[in-house]
Formats: sequence, structure tokens, C-alpha cells
Amino acid sequence: MTNRSRATAAPAAPRITTVTWAGANARRLARQHLLPSASRSSAASPAEAAAATLGAHAQALSAAALPVGPRGDGLPRTDVRTALWTDRTRVKTFGPRGTVRLLPAADLPLWSGALSALPAGASPFRRDHGGRRRN
Repeated sequence: MTNRSRATAAPAAPRITTVTWAGANARRLARQHLLPSASRSSAASPAEAAAATLGAHAQALSAAALPVGPRGDGLPRTDVRTALWTDRTRVKTFGPRGTVRLLPAADLPLWSGALSALPAGASPFRRDHGGRRRN
């Protein structure tokens, strides 16, 4: 048997991305549709605003409209009600931590699947370091 030497290409150097705090904050604001209006990429609909924020707290419907308004140019509370009750583009359901939230209707299967994967029963996070339940 003979050993043949094979020419192999050197692996490409990993691409390193440098992120500054200002850059990270700017990206978060952009993804949440909260940039100043001059450079804003506003949410086109209440459903898009809810998707960007992973749902809006909806214990009271009037409070659910508050996180949506700043994320879109001229998204009044009536748009939130219309999206929920008429257009059915949003649903009111239980979300993370058992809170009532408004979620985009298109995202409901994703949320249902993700939340059904959580273990049932008492949360281990409700205990203090001594193993006693906090009141």
C-alpha cells in the first residue's frame, strides 16, 4: 500500500462579530418597534406589534392596548379590539407564567406547543434556599 498525500484546504477562520452595548440596544429597540419616529420601523398591525413583544399582557383589554400603541404609527385601542373580536388576527389566551396575553392568532400553534412542553406541577422557583415555600 502506498500513502498518498492529499492537499486539504485550511479551514476558514471563524467570523467574529463585535457588538457594542449601543448596537445591542439599538437592535432591541428596532425589533420591538420602539425607535424614535424619524428612524422607526413601526408595526403595521396590532398582531405584528404583539408578535414583536411576544404577546401583550391582557388581563384587562384596555391595558393590552398600551404596549401596542407606541409600536405603530396611529394604532388606536379600537384597532386592538377589532383585531381580537372582528378580524380574529389576535387571540386572548394564557401565555408564559400563566398570565393572560394577547397573541397573534397565527402564532397560537407555536405557543400552544411550546407551553405544553413545560412540566406540570408546583414550580421549583417558588421555594427559598431553605426549601420552604415563601408566602
